[in-house]
Amino acid sequence: MLIQIVYQSGARIVLQCPRATRFKRTGSPGVGRDILFIMFGYIAPLKSELKVREFEVYSAYYCAVCRAVGRRYGELPRLMLSYDAAFVALLGAALGVDGQEPAFRTFRCFNNPQRKRNEAVPSPSIDYAADVLVLLGHLGLKDRKEDGDAEGFLKKCAVGCGEAFIRGAGRRAAARIPDQALEVCSCLAAQAELEAAKAPEIDRAADPTGRFMASLLDYPSVPGLVHTSDAGMFACLETPEATKTSEIFNTEAASIQKTSEALRKLGYHLGRFIYIIDAVCDLEQDRKMRAYNPLLLQEIPTESLEASLFLDLAQMGESVAKLPLIYHKNIIENVVYLGLNAVKDEALGRNPGASRGKRRYLRP
Repeated sequence: MLIQIVYQSGARIVLQCPRATRFKRTGSPGVGRDILFIMFGYIAPLKSELKVREFEVYSAYYCAVCRAVGRRYGELPRLMLSYDAAFVALLGAALGVDGQEPAFRTFRCFNNPQRKRNEAVPSPSIDYAADVLVLLGHLGLKDRKEDGDAEGFLKKCAVGCGEAFIRGAGRRAAARIPDQALEVCSCLAAQAELEAAKAPEIDRAADPTGRFMASLLDYPSVPGLVHTSDAGMFACLETPEATKTSEIFNTEAASIQKTSEALRKLGYHLGRFIYIIDAVCDLEQDRKMRAYNPLLLQEIPTESLEASLFLDLAQMGESVAKLPLIYHKNIIENVVYLGLNAVKDEALGRNPGASRGKRRYLRP
């Protein structure tokens, strides 16, 4: 077995993640290793379809996650910030798991202290997004450090230094969300086995990413988030919308279970979608570097690939429709219905005027 996952000693949790079996290759680790980051910048809204007010809200959550990482883990891990972490925080707030109505405040960013920016007031969902970001970032750097044959000398030095600096932060993040850390490591072990077997089926290769994304978006299972009480998931909220939702999602455990199932389904198909998109985007690079990529092992017509992505988008849309979104509903729907579809079009060449790089690094 290629594994061992985690052991826990008192309050300290130590990660022991699998190393993928080494192939004779000379460059990129391939998409099988990219799932360690899950920070591609794909999960972002389509800005042109957002109202100005909605884009300001989205930007406020982006900044809030950045500042939460700095507050909880120090300044260096903030360099790993991505749109995907902002989505995790935004979705949690939209569900009302914080037990409070979203609030915002202004601050001055050290990148541009002359200009005031908005940020969402710290909350459990924002802190959780910061934990997820640091956990996955540390695991990614740790694995790339161990994979000496996949990095050049300078990159290997940079990755080694980065991993050493955030090692403590990664362990603290794992201790704060131990169940999610266990699931991530378990899925990485499964991914390593598929990579070792050179699995040609894209659906099998994408399954581990889907499973651990399902775990990360299952807010009711996260310790410290408000999700159960005598009056239901949103009992702490006093807004008319929350009262109406509490009547629907009452104290019955089945109602919490339905929300959890919808979130897990959303996360699973989101993870699959990200994996397949990244496999498409990295196809030429992986071919050049002789890295693992299921699309290199089995030729799949573009129409079939697009149909698979459409199926994932449809399942995500169905899941979002079942969620009791109290706040930011338009932004969440924009991300799922429009933003991800735009990503698909870019990856498949349907929108040649846009590039992955510009989308990934565009600052809110």
